[in-house]
Amino acid sequence: MHSATRVLVIDADNARIPSLLELLAAAGYEGHHATCIESATEHLARAGTDVVLLSFDAGGLGALTRIAAAAPHAEVVLQSCASREIEAREGLRLGASDVTVWERGTDVLLFALERAARDGRRRQELALLRARASEQALGSLVGRSAPMLALRELIGRAAGSRMTVLVTGEPGTGKDVIARLVHDLSDRAGRPFVALRCHQMQADAVEAELFGVKREGLLERVRGGTLVIDEARSMPRALRERLALALAGRLVDREGPGGGAPVDVRLILTARSTTDSRAPESHELLGEWNFIPISLPALRDRRSDIPILVKHFRDRIARDTGTNLSALAPEEITPLLGHQWPGNVRELEHWVERMVYAAAGHEAAKSTSAAPGSEFAQLDTARLSLDALEQKYILHVLAQEQGHQSRTAERLGIDRRTLYRKLKEYRDKAAANDSP
Repeated sequence: MHSATRVLVIDADNARIPSLLELLAAAGYEGHHATCIESATEHLARAGTDVVLLSFDAGGLGALTRIAAAAPHAEVVLQSCASREIEAREGLRLGASDVTVWERGTDVLLFALERAARDGRRRQELALLRARASEQALGSLVGRSAPMLALRELIGRAAGSRMTVLVTGEPGTGKDVIARLVHDLSDRAGRPFVALRCHQMQADAVEAELFGVKREGLLERVRGGTLVIDEARSMPRALRERLALALAGRLVDREGPGGGAPVDVRLILTARSTTDSRAPESHELLGEWNFIPISLPALRDRRSDIPILVKHFRDRIARDTGTNLSALAPEEITPLLGHQWPGNVRELEHWVERMVYAAAGHEAAKSTSAAPGSEFAQLDTARLSLDALEQKYILHVLAQEQGHQSRTAERLGIDRRTLYRKLKEYRDKAAANDSP
């Protein structure tokens, strides 16, 4: 047991606190106490805590979410009376590391605390080592803006925890990249990493893929690794509840031969965020899990990173093609800073690729989706504004997709509603120019 382990006792029973603090001191722990969740979160915000010993009577399961938000690294041991043990064990699904019962004595409690402290130290040490050894991985998070610096720190915290992670962001912000980074920096790196794009599947197919029917499902095949549920809000609520129960109980109730099977999976959820204020928040639609939220900034909210991103993409193209690309002049970068970039980083990446290949002529254009000798490949990009270039390319891709707007939006890396709006703007502009 580590002599510096700090334990916060949250218990509303004032008569019980002195004996608990005495027990902790005798075992070498640094003990603190709070009688309610409000004072506990204040303590967690100002003081380091390794393990929280939470009495089930002092806030119940709802306290777990507030503790996780105030101290993501802290392990939580729930303690209850025997009559409420089954109810308290629901806390395992919400992120508690263990559940103990008063009636089973102090030895059981001390063992649970030691195990929680040891597991917490091991996860944090591994996350720190991987973070130090993974500068190249974190290098994929291009940018030095304040939102990106905060994102790096949050990814490290999430990787060091065993809680479910919810990654939200607009299309093109890189949710899949973040999910992979959390896995690579966690103690599950090197184990299976599987993404299930359930929004492209029927509900019964998703259920069969997760739980299996006559064969192993993903919950068994991804043993020891990370499972990503892409666009998790598209999952039916009943299926989300079944998945949450399987993860909490660490057992899958697979139908067919073999029955149940053990589960050891780290879950990462992704969800598309929206600027529509009327839309429910992700946490309202994914209440089956207690998760660490990671919200990805839109490119328009970190415009200072645009020149760095442009250089990053151009350097990568130069390496891949074995060519030399001169740096863009300031007057070429400035228009990019004023653009809204509805497709975010993905849209900027595609724009850089189009400009490089279009400027290189017919042969370079062959390596993109543009046909040799096409109108777009022949454009004099130096004479067109960014908006004019964007309109030309959108209409070019739309023509290649034979007017299919959904495929066009997917290929452009933008939301369908954004494409519809832009096409309407082009039509309105053309009608205005044609009017007498």
